[in-house]
Amino acid sequence: MSSEHTSHRPARRRASMLFRVRPRTATAGELLDNAPAAWSELQRDTSNGFYAEDNGHNEPVLEETSAFPEPLVKHRPTKSFSNIRHGVDGLRALGRRLSVTIRKKSSKGNLRHSHETQDHRDHGQPLGVEGAQRLQGGSRIHSSISRRPSLSALQSLHAPLTSAGKISSVMGLGAPVVDLSAGAAARAAAAAQNEMFNAERVSSRTDSKFYDRPERDSESGIGIDLRERSDSSDADLAVVRTDPVVFFPPEIMAQILSYLDPESLMRTEAVSRAWHKAASSRHVWRHVYRREFGSRVPPSKAKSKVHSAGLGKTLPNQDWKRIFLIRQALERRWRDGKAAAIYLQGHTDSVYCVQFDEKKIITGSRDRTIRIWDAHYPWPCLKIIGANPNDAPSSGPGTVPPTAITPPASGSAPMLAICPQVQGPSDVASCAPRSPEYHNASILCLQYDDEIMVTGSSDHTCIVWDVKDDYKPIRRLVGHKAGVLDVCFDDRYIVSCSKDTTICVWDRHTGELVKKLLGHRGPVNAVQLRGDLVVSASGDGIAKLWNITSGLCIREFAGRDRGLACVEFSDDARTILAGGNDQVIYQFDANTGELIGELKGHSGLVRSLYLDSINRRIVSGSYDMSVKVFDADTGELTIDLPGWTTSWMLSAKSDYRRIVATSQDSRTVIMDFGYGLDGIELLEEA
Repeated sequence: MSSEHTSHRPARRRASMLFRVRPRTATAGELLDNAPAAWSELQRDTSNGFYAEDNGHNEPVLEETSAFPEPLVKHRPTKSFSNIRHGVDGLRALGRRLSVTIRKKSSKGNLRHSHETQDHRDHGQPLGVEGAQRLQGGSRIHSSISRRPSLSALQSLHAPLTSAGKISSVMGLGAPVVDLSAGAAARAAAAAQNEMFNAERVSSRTDSKFYDRPERDSESGIGIDLRERSDSSDADLAVVRTDPVVFFPPEIMAQILSYLDPESLMRTEAVSRAWHKAASSRHVWRHVYRREFGSRVPPSKAKSKVHSAGLGKTLPNQDWKRIFLIRQALERRWRDGKAAAIYLQGHTDSVYCVQFDEKKIITGSRDRTIRIWDAHYPWPCLKIIGANPNDAPSSGPGTVPPTAITPPASGSAPMLAICPQVQGPSDVASCAPRSPEYHNASILCLQYDDEIMVTGSSDHTCIVWDVKDDYKPIRRLVGHKAGVLDVCFDDRYIVSCSKDTTICVWDRHTGELVKKLLGHRGPVNAVQLRGDLVVSASGDGIAKLWNITSGLCIREFAGRDRGLACVEFSDDARTILAGGNDQVIYQFDANTGELIGELKGHSGLVRSLYLDSINRRIVSGSYDMSVKVFDADTGELTIDLPGWTTSWMLSAKSDYRRIVATSQDSRTVIMDFGYGLDGIELLEEA
């Protein structure tokens, strides 16, 4: 292009007016003839976007024009041949400028403009008029450098809102050609974007309490999923649809299922065959059953074989699910108070004391004998220790011959009464009669473990027996001046109490007297031992807590106004239970000495107490001829068993399956809650 034509090219200015002014009397021909002059006037920018022209009548006329006007058709007059040649050259130059070539890519101006615009959009900020003008200016500068606009420049003619443009004339001749992406379009795009930004910000503040929520990238479409849920592929839902029983190894799945409770585990078995097989695993049910019932066992009794928790034997093919169902049925019977009464007859006088485990039951009687019974059907007497039964008194003060049981008017009656056949002395193995090493008076108390058994008698002495050597006597403990009413021991000491108001502490292994505790003013009827602490209950109405090392009484627990006949010490040495003539069971805090509860229900002297810490039960026997069971946590009376014997209840103990109580009517009654349950023997640990 020649310099002549270049000098006549007007400077590129923004098209910032939406209105133009024309005289009222102007015609279309005049507008076409005056187009160059109008264009020079149009290039004068105003601040308010309007331009007024005097029409000769001193009345400016405003004509509304479109932001994107249609190109005007101009008919040029006929000119000379030189002018036509000149026009041909201009057309050639225009063709070169508008040609599209693949030798170069998009201009730098377009790239810079797109980058800046994208930066603003990525940061979620409004573009604004100033930003649009700045982008417009940058585009104008770079456009002036590049003489061959790329294809993107042509496409901008059809997308006026996407980039800032410019105004130019063709060869500086004729009416101006307005680029549709000029300043007005940029401002319109910025205004529209600002309005959308403000509307979204207001709506987000109105709809949500989180004002600083990031805006979605609506321009690029990133993060927008217009698919329906049904359009999701199977690969997207693969994790959700994966069966863990099929996916995980059996060992891991068994470990996962072992954390379920029994009810949930049984429901899991109904999901499918694969789940039934995994949830029925014996390994899983063993963990579930042991966690459900084994967690009740206190640490102090975990190593003891005497106190069974009914956890079953660990055998290779043990059916642990069946064991759980049996235990569940047993617990249901405890709640309903349904048990069978099994009466052991053989003693000829009052039975004062009893202790038992899963294999045997040992009782001591006023007839001066100790009997060992089989704990299973048909409950035969296995051994008699003590005086010749033929020499024992057949009757005496307080002896009540066996009679039939009358069903009680209230409480729980036996669902079945069983009286095994009475064995004669010749049918029972016994030790050598009339041995000076045996007791020659009533057996008032006893306790045993896996190694020894200790008994106390009205002959003022205690005897230590060797359990492993067929209950042969080891030594006699002499030190009391009256009948020994209760005895207890652990792996260090043997503690006995007597009517002489004293408490004696003996060395278990040597039999030497270690301490004698003095302080009670009446007969000491019961004692319990926990570590270095001893608790005692006396007829003077006071329970005392002693320290064996110092031999001093460290705390006292007083009843109402009558004597105490029995006492129990919790395994954690925090709670003391005491009962007596008040017909109430007192619950004391061992640390503070405060009375924290009273268990009521008996109508006679509370003669016996037993705290089953494994199953959280308190079992009591009374002179009202009843055995009652209380909840150890709430103190609520859960089972009332009145009239199961015909005389006073003298002693009562319990485990997970049964209560064994002795009476003044010379019988021992087994209250078996598991009688008749198929497979009940699977709960035994021994």
